Amino acid sequence: MARHKAHCDALEVPYEEWSAAKIGTRLPIYDLAGYHPAKRPDEAGFGEPSGAALSGGVFFPTAGYVTDPALSTQNLAFAAQAKGVAFRFGATMAAVLQGGDRVTGVWLAGGEELHAPVVINVGGPASSRINSMAGVLDDMTITTRALRQEVVHVLSPAGFDFERDGMVVSNSDIACYCRPEHGNHILVGSEDPPCDPHVWVDDDTAYDRDFTEKWRIQAMRYGQRVPSLGIPSKMRGVVDLYDASDDWIPIYDESSLPGFYMACGTSGNQYKNAPIAGKMMAALVDYCEAGNDHNAQPLQFRLPYLGRETNVGFYSRKREINRESSFSVLG
Repeated sequence: MARHKAHCDALEVPYEEWSAAKIGTRLPIYDLAGYHPAKRPDEAGFGEPSGAALSGGVFFPTAGYVTDPALSTQNLAFAAQAKGVAFRFGATMAAVLQGGDRVTGVWLAGGEELHAPVVINVGGPASSRINSMAGVLDDMTITTRALRQEVVHVLSPAGFDFERDGMVVSNSDIACYCRPEHGNHILVGSEDPPCDPHVWVDDDTAYDRDFTEKWRIQAMRYGQRVPSLGIPSKMRGVVDLYDASDDWIPIYDESSLPGFYMACGTSGNQYKNAPIAGKMMAALVDYCEAGNDHNAQPLQFRLPYLGRETNVGFYSRKREINRESSFSVLG
């Protein structure tokens, strides 16, 4: 935690250190007993405190979250259209076109060819299949895969308005995160503890969209922190896919095929970074298309609001797995 606070100090990100009493005042439904390491309900010791109670936490007063992903996506699309972007909905890409040792566009399943000097793979859970179509996997040390995830919606306990008074909470002690959801619900997601198996999906269009036992496990794990939480018999929430890299850090890079670029492996944590990631990708394309060797001399991108430079090589497809990443999907 000290390292994270040092980063916040360097970036002038405000934060407050909260005592256990402060957490209890703001989140009176919380029980701060310690349960680490996270367990499954069928494991011995589940629901029994395993150590000292949590002594406090760190609160970020300027943090936030997207409450309506569909609306925010629509807003981003409108903003892109205002800049001249054209969308093709309902089109299936069948192949990446190549000629003269570089990308020349894409071929659609209906037979239409779309020609372009540059193609960027922002395919989300389909990114690994698109990279395979382009034939660029061989020189990648970091790979991406579609990871099936279930997110839980449960009603806030009686007497507490979580939609109004709750907040985003990352709780590694029970390996869950949560945030307020419409209708005074609590959205609960997993921080992927080692005790939970990963469900990798080969086909990003044909996968099981029904809730499984994982929904109940996450709800019960969060119930350790909120003992008054009711776990309904009817499951509500979201079943979808993450585009996960080996270390949960995205790939923003060129590829072995000139003109073919990648912005993938963004998992569930890069949505709010999309505008600045787009600017960084545009700078990367300009840098590489001008003949610069990004592998030997990575682009240094100046973040326009922070006024600091970031080494884009950190997001390389050829990097070593970052084992200090916040999450791990190495299993």
